[in-house]
Amino acid sequence: MPTVLLLDVSLSMTRPIPSSDSSENHTRLSIAATAINTFLDFLSIHAKLEYVALVCFSSMYEVSVPFTRDFDIIKNKLTQLEEGDKTCIETAFMGVNHIILNEWGSQTPVQIILITDGNCGTGPIGRNRIIQTLPLPPSYPAKIHVLPIVSPADTCLQHAMPLYQKIVDLAVNPSNNSNGTISRGSIFCPDQLTVPAVIASMNRLCEQHYQEFWCSLKCGQLEARVQLFPAPQSIAHEGLATTHTLTHQLHIVGFISQQDLGTPIAISKHLVIPQAQVGGNNTNRENYGSKTPTKEGSSTDSSAAEEDMSDPSKVPNFCVLLHGALKVESMSAIVQLGADWWGTLSAWCEASRARRSCLLLSVLRPGVSAAPWLGPLDQLGPSDDTTSTETFPIRSWRSYSGGGSGCAWARPHALLADVQKVLRHARKLPDKTQHLYKELNRLRRAAISLGFSELLTCVGSALERECASLPSTAPPECALQLAHAAAALRDPRTALDIKHTLQPLTTNFTVTSMSH
Repeated sequence: MPTVLLLDVSLSMTRPIPSSDSSENHTRLSIAATAINTFLDFLSIHAKLEYVALVCFSSMYEVSVPFTRDFDIIKNKLTQLEEGDKTCIETAFMGVNHIILNEWGSQTPVQIILITDGNCGTGPIGRNRIIQTLPLPPSYPAKIHVLPIVSPADTCLQHAMPLYQKIVDLAVNPSNNSNGTISRGSIFCPDQLTVPAVIASMNRLCEQHYQEFWCSLKCGQLEARVQLFPAPQSIAHEGLATTHTLTHQLHIVGFISQQDLGTPIAISKHLVIPQAQVGGNNTNRENYGSKTPTKEGSSTDSSAAEEDMSDPSKVPNFCVLLHGALKVESMSAIVQLGADWWGTLSAWCEASRARRSCLLLSVLRPGVSAAPWLGPLDQLGPSDDTTSTETFPIRSWRSYSGGGSGCAWARPHALLADVQKVLRHARKLPDKTQHLYKELNRLRRAAISLGFSELLTCVGSALERECASLPSTAPPECALQLAHAAAALRDPRTALDIKHTLQPLTTNFTVTSMSH
């Protein structure tokens, strides 16, 4: 999950720290920079795919480094920080919320590490005012950790501790954490105000919340050791006495086409990264190295083969085989995660320029009914009827006549484009009669599915305006079809019937003209 480093750069962070060694001139800000470097060094070893952003704040906030995987950029920025004025935590969290929602949306879990000096700068009345104005809980799943650069005996820390604890408690939004997948953050106070003590506190934070998760992925006799990123969290549903924890051995129990699987709700998604097998099997390496040269040049072949085995990209791996098979066949694998708990494995491609492709594990909700259209997941099996081409007797509402691809209205211009397409067909009647009703049916089903009934009223009004503006030379059928389509969109008998299909009005103008 992405991480935001929220660093306090107020004037109080520049206070020198008294030390018996006159050669060491540390400030709270320099110690904070050292702690951040320790955190980035830990990620470079254990979580290279983590996205990290650096946000500095005093009375205002500034995105010093946007989300990146290049940790050196953040390290270089730490040496160029400028101090601000006073500490304003509520403004800082407003900025963090804006950054995260713009970059990741409201569904991606995020971790926020607040690094400050334990001085909120106000009395009890001011502290309560800050708590009331905090923009928490956020509209996205989050964990907030606090690392105060202060001595535990400092009175400022005792005064600020209720504020920090409230920030940690408010971090988790219940509406975004119905599955219990996001635990609360923590406050990591150093034992004393020294560089080693603060580094030790940062190491405790890393070990608790940024550890790697390794497991075995098995399919029959094939097995590979893989890492799941980000590390999965334990799940505790409300009303359930047990907590579901991902096991360290994932079993592929079957395969299903992506069309039949659909898109069941996933409570979390993880990249499946195979362990690098440098050198391959030791026995194979010994065989390659002990090959007796019988012909000229055979010793060169032996060294070349040994060099190939030392290249990880040339060592056979089950994950590579599985990824290629799922991608070519457009299928997904059903994975047993635990007792009455399943997930799906599919080939996934990044949307970035690199277009890197890998295996993606989608963790479903615990229980046998995580995908209701498939029935109980513990009873899935091959079809008994070997002559049937249908693997599941399921008929989607998209398959009804007059259908087509679904509507994707993620942006306003997409909805406008679909409405304009209907109007273009309406202006080309009677030649485009079938196309008009096909687009109307597609638009109508999408609007009913989303509860967007106002759209049908607006489209009906638009068709009536098109009917009123028809030229005098237009065929009579044009006005009849437009009036019929507008009335059909507003018919209360079928207004909310998603299976109903609008049909063109049957006319006999051609037959009448021939009889005359």
